[in-house]
Amino acid sequence: MKAGTAKLYHWAIQKANSRLAPLWIAVLFSLELFLFIPLDAVLMFFCLQNRQRTFYYVLIAGAASIFSGLVGYLLGHFLWDLIGPYVVPHFISSSLFERISGHFQEYENWAVFLGSLLPFPLKALSLSAGVFHLGLFPFLCCLAAARFLRFSLVGGAMVLWGESVKTFLDRHFHRVMLVIGAKIAATFLFFWVLAK
Repeated sequence: MKAGTAKLYHWAIQKANSRLAPLWIAVLFSLELFLFIPLDAVLMFFCLQNRQRTFYYVLIAGAASIFSGLVGYLLGHFLWDLIGPYVVPHFISSSLFERISGHFQEYENWAVFLGSLLPFPLKALSLSAGVFHLGLFPFLCCLAAARFLRFSLVGGAMVLWGESVKTFLDRHFHRVMLVIGAKIAATFLFFWVLAK
């Protein structure tokens, strides 16, 4: 393992094993709206270090993620009139905006559920739900169902195959960090292409 990634790895292990680990999870997932790191990997890492608290961590991550989604929804719902003219057509074309609007109006709750279950950016999903005035209660229900299902699958995988995953991470942490970096870059590229 390279020196830089080794330091990061040991720092992450220290945080995951500290008594403040639940607080770290709560803070990171509450800020999911503003972060570009894949937080499933963070949850996985914390669960690996403390497997007996896996489903406690899943509950914290789920609740914090729902809070982050609610903030995104409210921002989209109440501030779109203020920021919308700067976003359309400068960051996203009018035709694409209309297409996304059509999908939300047609599929509504399914769009929220599937978007929350898949690795789709929460910021785009929650802001869009607010912009297109989806019902707040159905939005929160679909978001909660999908997030708790997704994080439970992550946690369950760590309980079942944690030792194998831990061995793999110990050997290949720097490669995993490269893959995460590539995913972040791909996300930026996706939204840049979307805006054209």
